[in-house]
Formats: sequence, C-alpha cells, structure tokens
Amino acid sequence: MTDPRAAAEYRVPAVDLKAGDLVNTTPGEDDWQQVVGVFRQSSDARSTEIRTLVEALGGRYVVVQMTDLAPVDGGVFFDSDGVAMIYGDDAEDDQLVTDVASTEEGIRTYLYTKFELVSVRSSGGA
Repeated sequence: MTDPRAAAEYRVPAVDLKAGDLVNTTPGEDDWQQVVGVFRQSSDARSTEIRTLVEALGGRYVVVQMTDLAPVDGGVFFDSDGVAMIYGDDAEDDQLVTDVASTEEGIRTYLYTKFELVSVRSSGGA
C-alpha cells in the first residue's frame, strides 16, 4: 500500500497550470509556491495591470501568479523569555522567527512561454 501523503513531481505545460497547483519556481532548490491565478487571455484577468500585460504578450506567454512565502531553513527554539527564535549558523546570529518568516502572503508574477514545461507537485491522494 502507498502512503496517502506521498507526493509525485511531474512536468506540465505552463498553459495547463491551474489555481491550487504547487509549482517549483526554482527546480533543484525546492522553492514550492501555490498558483493563485493563471492568465492565458486578457479576459481571464481581473486587474487592469494583468489584463494590459496579457494583451501586450499577444498569446506568446502565460502569466502566472503564485504565493511568495519564504522558507525558514533553521530550527526553532524558545529563548529564556519564551520568544520563538531561529538558530543561526557560524556566520549569522540567532534571529526572531517573526524576522525570518514571511509576514504576509505576497504574490509573485511569472511569465512562462506557452510551450514551457513547469515542475508541479501532486499529492498521492489527489
């Protein structure tokens, strides 16, 4: 039996992306972000900025918006005052979790050619 939490990585054409997909924006470095919008034609866009961008690209590119959550690459501990901290390394001091973690869900906007393949993650249960 397979583990229902297992995930498989595969490549799909950027034009087939859909909201909710998890995309590795930097293959090899595991920067996974969630797709929040895919704009293939200007009528897909709600904002004037995205609509104008899609029109200017003339169908050659797909505009994709994703979350912008930074990874936190250190272990968490609580100092003597109960404040959550991230362990530093030899070159850096320990840091407050609130200084390292993303404070809000920003948005990244990417342009992919209509032929480009994108690394996507699928959960085993999906």
